[in-house]
Amino acid sequence: MAICLLSACTVAPTTVNKENTDVNQAKTVVVPTPSLQEQEIPPTSLQPFLAKVSQDQNIPLTDLQAAFADTRVIPSIRKLVLPAPTGFQKNWRVYRSRFVEPKRLMAGHEVWKKYHTFIEQTSKKTGVPAEVIVSIIGVETIYGKHMGDFPVKNTLVTLGFDYPDTPNRASREILFKEQLRDLITLCWKEDSKPTSFKACLNQTGSYAGAIGLPQFMPGSVLRFGVDGNQDGKIDLRNTPEDAIASVGNFLKNHGWVEDEPIYLSINDTPEAMTAAATLSDGEPVAKLLLGDLVKASITSGNGLKPETPSLIVDLPSPNNQGGTDIKYVVGLSNFVAICNYNRSYFYAQSVAEFAEALQGDAPIIKTRANTAKKSVKKLKKASKKPSSKTHPKNS
Repeated sequence: MAICLLSACTVAPTTVNKENTDVNQAKTVVVPTPSLQEQEIPPTSLQPFLAKVSQDQNIPLTDLQAAFADTRVIPSIRKLVLPAPTGFQKNWRVYRSRFVEPKRLMAGHEVWKKYHTFIEQTSKKTGVPAEVIVSIIGVETIYGKHMGDFPVKNTLVTLGFDYPDTPNRASREILFKEQLRDLITLCWKEDSKPTSFKACLNQTGSYAGAIGLPQFMPGSVLRFGVDGNQDGKIDLRNTPEDAIASVGNFLKNHGWVEDEPIYLSINDTPEAMTAAATLSDGEPVAKLLLGDLVKASITSGNGLKPETPSLIVDLPSPNNQGGTDIKYVVGLSNFVAICNYNRSYFYAQSVAEFAEALQGDAPIIKTRANTAKKSVKKLKKASKKPSSKTHPKNS
């Protein structure tokens, strides 16, 4: 799965900043706490890095050295960031079922009810719908239930100085070193007292270093974090108002278009599906025009302007005949904005459909573990069967 680093740079509404991709922990994989015997390999190249940060950020080197004296790499994290094995098949239906499900949905309604006033205020301020803000936090961590147990400092040192031997190792190490630098800046800015500074560096997060309810990388906390409850600090782990305001601010700064949908359905015809397959290139960049897609009878356009930036999104699932069923949708600028949060079609579409489910506009797929949740039945509504096309299995 492609995952995304919560961006250090604001990007154009119709593109994803590739420098910021492949790191955000919105994979929402529950990872066990690493065992102690996995943490005893000290990093080798940390001192020159700390010296450079000290010089650039005007932080005393002795303070940095003291805060990093207990640093270790975590070998288990190196395994978790490895690419999917050869032959791995993406499965949209399975992926969706992990997020658009009753347990997460009920938690979302509880959070929405509890923080309703603040969520609506944030929505009005940023232009991001309330259900989308609630959806992202739910998809990321089930509203704080799974925020990660890895010390962020050790995580970023591991990935910045001892990344697995993959083709993109050099670029990944640069990226994670930048995030480590941002973590230092963030923590020093928050409180430079030795004990507080070290505690901030050692806060826990995901296996890629993402923090708190919305799983922001340190650079995104610095650039897009918001003190929602106005208590003088940004605490994405313990303060829901800060998380809510920060999610809205992030999407606003990454091209969210107010009152525009995230995606449109394609026409349920063989011609539309064939044309969609031709135009789908896997890149989260809205380089097509909606008017052209309407002319090609791919979508109705829902009355949006012909110049609306668009892309074709493909969502494959293996079928029982050994082939692949693909659901296609038309992604719009807001789909791309979500891809800046996490560079994954599956992720962005899950956020969209979970947001719909929060409003009662999408089907909830029951699983064995949650069939007894009676209160969810009131939230279900019938929906149209998704358009799909079956492709033969690759030989």
